[in-house]
Parts: sequence; C-alpha cells; structure tokens
Amino acid sequence: MTAINALCKKWGDKVAFLAFPCNQFGHQANEKDWEIQNTFRHVRPGNNWDIAPQVNFFSVTPVNGKKQHKIWAWLKAEIMIPCDEPIDSHKEGAGDHDVLIVERSGYDYTTVNLWSPVCRSDIAWNFEYFLLGAKSGKPIQRFGRYHGCEKIDTKGWIDKALSL
Repeated sequence: MTAINALCKKWGDKVAFLAFPCNQFGHQANEKDWEIQNTFRHVRPGNNWDIAPQVNFFSVTPVNGKKQHKIWAWLKAEIMIPCDEPIDSHKEGAGDHDVLIVERSGYDYTTVNLWSPVCRSDIAWNFEYFLLGAKSGKPIQRFGRYHGCEKIDTKGWIDKALSL
C-alpha cells in the first residue's frame, strides 16, 4: 500500500489516481463508503497509515458480473486481460496474467464466486490497475493483481500515458 503513496508523491501533480473499493473479493470491503479511510488507518494495513490525498475514492462498486458498474464493463472490453509476464509466480498452474480464480485454503480448496456470469475478462482480485491516456482518456494498459503498482512506473508506462 505504501507503493501507491510513492507513485502519488512522484506523479500526483500530473496523474489522477482513482480507487474503486469492491466487496466481490472475499468480502474484504464490508465497510460503508465513509468507513474505508478508517479501515486503512486502523485495520488494513493499520498503524495510522493514510493513503495519499491524491487518491480519489469512489463508492464501493461491483467490478464483475451483471451488476458491474459501466466503467468496469468498458475498461474490461477495451483491455481484456492484464499485461503481466506469462510466469506462474504463485505456483497456481497458470500464468499470472491468465489466472482468474484460485482455490482458497480453509474453504475445502474451493472458491465461492460472488458474481455471475464469470467472464474471461473479469477483474481477478483486489488491486488490478488500469492506466489511461492523460489526453485521450483511453485505456492503454491493464496490470494484474500480482503486478504491484510499484512496477507500473518501471517501464515508462506513466510517461507514455501522459503523452496519449
């Protein structure tokens, strides 16, 4: 989570950071909209951590299934899968860019899905990122859950987004 603050510090005067909390992944966002900042501060990650003021929070929003918000339907139609390297960094039996649902220990190695229909382009888990062109507003890259926002700036992606 500190990586997002580092990105905001470096790029916050040129890039808009939008956050859409979602409760479709393990019921990890049960809070009301007004409680989310306090959850960061006192629960996850806790220790009085504050997210950078450049991050604009939206209401808890479905990102998959029939009830997904229109912005997510559009983003996923534009870029169907993340650009992550085709490696299996978590030993799940498929490339990071391709894994949608994984088994969860403690649930008899099954996963209960919280949306329908399940689609190939669905957001797989918390913290997927879309980078949009600053001038065009069009999506130019999608980063998966294992990519980590600290890696977004490593290959000149933000500079590219600022020019498009």
